[in-house]
Amino acid sequence: MKQLLLCMWGWLLLAGSAAAAPLPVTVVRDTAAWNWLYEDAQVLEAPAGLTLAQVQSARWARQFRPFAETETAAAAGEQWIRCGLRSGTPAGTRWLLLAQTDYLDGLEVYLQRPDGTVKRHLLTSTLPYAQTHALRLRPFNLHLDLTPDDTLQLYARLPAGRRVYFAVAEQASALQWAREGDWTMGPYFGIMLALLAYNLLLYLSVRDKSYLYYSLYVAAFSAAQLDMTGYWRQLWPSPLTGFELDVRQNLVLACTIFFGTLTARAFLETPRLLPRFDRLLRLTLLLAWAPALTILTPSPQAATWWQAGTALWTSVVLLTAGTLALRAGYRPARYYMVGWTLLLLAVVNYYLSEVGLIPHFGFWTTHGVHIASALEMILLSLGLADRINLAKRDRQLAQEEAMRALQAKEAAQGQALAALHEKQAAQEQALRVSREKEELQQRSNQELAERAAELQQAYQELQASIRTSHQLQELDELKTKFFTNISHELRTPLTLIISPLEQLLTEARQQPAQATRPEYALMLRNARRLLQLINQLLDIARLEAGQTRLAAAPTDLVRTVRTNVLSFDSLAVSHDVNLHFESSLPELEVYIDADQFDKILYNLLGNALKFTPAGGQVTVSVEQQAGHAVLRVRDTGVGIPAEHLPLIFDRFHQVDDSRTRRHEGSGIGLALVKELVALHHGHIRASSVLGEGTTFVVELPLGRAHLQADELRPADQPAAALAPPAVSLPELSAGAPLPEAAEAAEQPLVLVVEDNPEMREYIRGCLAAEFRVLTAEDGEQGLARIVAAVPDLVVSDLMMPRMDGLELCRRLREDERTSHIPVILLTARAGDEARLTSFGLGADEYLTKPFRPEELRVRMHNLIRQRQLLRQRFGRAVTLQPRDISITSADETFLNRAMAVVEQHMADADFSVEQFADHMAMSRVQLHRKLKALTDQSTSEFVRTVRLRRAAALLQAQAGNVAEVAEQVGFGNLSYFSKCFREQYLMTPSEYAAQAPVPV
Repeated sequence: MKQLLLCMWGWLLLAGSAAAAPLPVTVVRDTAAWNWLYEDAQVLEAPAGLTLAQVQSARWARQFRPFAETETAAAAGEQWIRCGLRSGTPAGTRWLLLAQTDYLDGLEVYLQRPDGTVKRHLLTSTLPYAQTHALRLRPFNLHLDLTPDDTLQLYARLPAGRRVYFAVAEQASALQWAREGDWTMGPYFGIMLALLAYNLLLYLSVRDKSYLYYSLYVAAFSAAQLDMTGYWRQLWPSPLTGFELDVRQNLVLACTIFFGTLTARAFLETPRLLPRFDRLLRLTLLLAWAPALTILTPSPQAATWWQAGTALWTSVVLLTAGTLALRAGYRPARYYMVGWTLLLLAVVNYYLSEVGLIPHFGFWTTHGVHIASALEMILLSLGLADRINLAKRDRQLAQEEAMRALQAKEAAQGQALAALHEKQAAQEQALRVSREKEELQQRSNQELAERAAELQQAYQELQASIRTSHQLQELDELKTKFFTNISHELRTPLTLIISPLEQLLTEARQQPAQATRPEYALMLRNARRLLQLINQLLDIARLEAGQTRLAAAPTDLVRTVRTNVLSFDSLAVSHDVNLHFESSLPELEVYIDADQFDKILYNLLGNALKFTPAGGQVTVSVEQQAGHAVLRVRDTGVGIPAEHLPLIFDRFHQVDDSRTRRHEGSGIGLALVKELVALHHGHIRASSVLGEGTTFVVELPLGRAHLQADELRPADQPAAALAPPAVSLPELSAGAPLPEAAEAAEQPLVLVVEDNPEMREYIRGCLAAEFRVLTAEDGEQGLARIVAAVPDLVVSDLMMPRMDGLELCRRLREDERTSHIPVILLTARAGDEARLTSFGLGADEYLTKPFRPEELRVRMHNLIRQRQLLRQRFGRAVTLQPRDISITSADETFLNRAMAVVEQHMADADFSVEQFADHMAMSRVQLHRKLKALTDQSTSEFVRTVRLRRAAALLQAQAGNVAEVAEQVGFGNLSYFSKCFREQYLMTPSEYAAQAPVPV
């Protein structure tokens, strides 16, 4: 009876609690987003130690109140959160419960089924990772068994002073969110790692502590971001408690503030420029360790204020230091100010969300610090580079000052010597003043010794300055080499972006029934723009390093400019701009490098069209003035302010550098134009009126007197060798259509040699529809497969391990077995030197990455068709003379040797194919493939043809009757000889002999 009464009493309590405060139910339907449990959840602030049964009792159940999103700040006491969950999707949807929170101990989650069963989950950092994470995500997550018919009750107990954000998400959506987060943070941490490695290399090169402090600051900041974003615990789980994790996070934050302050002091040179303010920076170094003292604070909310206060104090102090340094005229402080301002705004936004003053979630709250810190790191790197340039200029000025002092001291020494001679002459004339003159001479000698010592010291200082200048030059070369290597490495992935996009667009155009996706054209346009920027950076690096040489040749400037202007007509029409060319000269010969001049004209015309509004006009003119060719590009665009006009040719300078500017740009185009004009010994200037337009004037000297011998293109070097030959893709179908339904065995055999597996597989996929494709990983493997298979064509990369493409090409041309095989080289190196070297070693084609798949296929078909025409020409020849055929010298030597072997065994009727192969030092298969490739004849057909040619010559010379001639050329069967002769010459041997002239 007592048990029955207790059960009834419990049922009444539950019924009363349900009546007092009904349990809110959240129906989750959206499987593509996180369903946050705020609108329908309820919260209870209760004393510590309550159990789930007590919370569900009527006394406490009626005290639950709605839990709004604005009330997510941590409470002083323990909190209970409850809500009901039900699936709004078909059965089988896999749901996850995610708990977004800081490090904590003691978060308990209770999941109660409708049948009353309760499952308790303890979410704490001390448990194994697999017990608190159903999936490998950064927040705590648990599997939820939700159905459309049953309601699952969620109860969660939060420790005092902690916050937690609950959400329900579909498993695939949560995994997609994790991947998107990794895609966002991966480049960020990659930038941090690159900056760390780059500045460590600079420190090892110049031994400047600024780079060491900056490297430590980047390392500490990256570690802090790894910890705060949860990647640290996800990548390296550890059984640390929430308190221990907080201590680790505070220590990393203290290190970040400490090394950031050290970096600012070294970067801004505050001990020298701001000695009084530097005391405040030294105080900040001590206060940087304040976050580590938050372990003594019992309240987590107070600890957060400690962290926020220290970070904000440091940001304000460092921002003030940058402002004072900028007012003192310190130029690198510009980079410092922009970077720290962005970082300060992001840090203020983050900590305001941490203390609950602004919403916790949002794009700028989540990623603001990441974006601002990456920009701040890059700007500080640019500022450090600017410090190097300033130091280099200061040392040059000091060197010039030392040289002037040395010249002044030499002049003073000459004057002293003249005075000494005068005193010696006066001593000879007046003996009575000899003592005074001796004393004067001693004083003069002493002065000379002192001045000589000063000169020696000045000389030593000059030597030290020269050594420092050499070190700076080596550092500049290291920087140039670094950017050059990075640009080269970017070409291969760009190839794998541009080439597949071009192929997709081509296939879409060939299938008009299917709509072309506009994203393909957008991606291709931006990928090409990125390639153009990389090429411009590479050009500037080469110009700085002195590696760009002028290859000038006489060129009609009027025709060249007119042609380039016409190529911009379509772009001008798309911008609704009137593009016009004018010149009063029919022609004007100027010595220019056509390739470099095209870059000059491209940048000037591109800028003019970009900054000219619709309905405007761009005028290009060419004229001759005072021994110079003058090129003018005028536009009616927005114009350039007067204060920016002297700076437009500086690298990375932009007139409008705000984040909301209308036109995009990198600030390197006009800098490249100025360098290229200077390379031509010319001048460029600009004039502009704001709101009316801008005019750029390029002046190039006429004639060739201003050019050195190595700046002229050799006469035997045609201009076409310096640029890839133009390919007209439509000619593929017009010249000789390829059979679409050809059997696989009839398709040409091609070998692709590429060390990059993705590029190798991509090229194989581009060629598989029209060729039989073999692949090789490097030059050595490719050479072995070429000798074994003897393909019709080889496509090879230029730079490969073990054996590169140039060595492979050289070995193919030197080997008689493979000298006839055409070779196409693919490379990311776009220089003329590599192109000419490749052609010199026997390469037939040279394509730079990224390449167009259609162009590659067209070039391959053309080369194979050329080889077929050569074989047909050989087969139709009246006499077999290899030197009359356009083949390589190695192939000519091979054919001469093969004919000599047949000549030696002309009368031997038992001379077999095996004996022929032995004399040629080849296998039977290799000899057959070589002769088939060169003459389109098998080995036996080749021997029979040579014998029949000799028989025809003997019959024409009446060297015997038909039977005697047949025996002389190795035919034992007279009827077989007559049959073969008739097939070759369409007449019998007797008829052929009868046509021969009778000798007199």
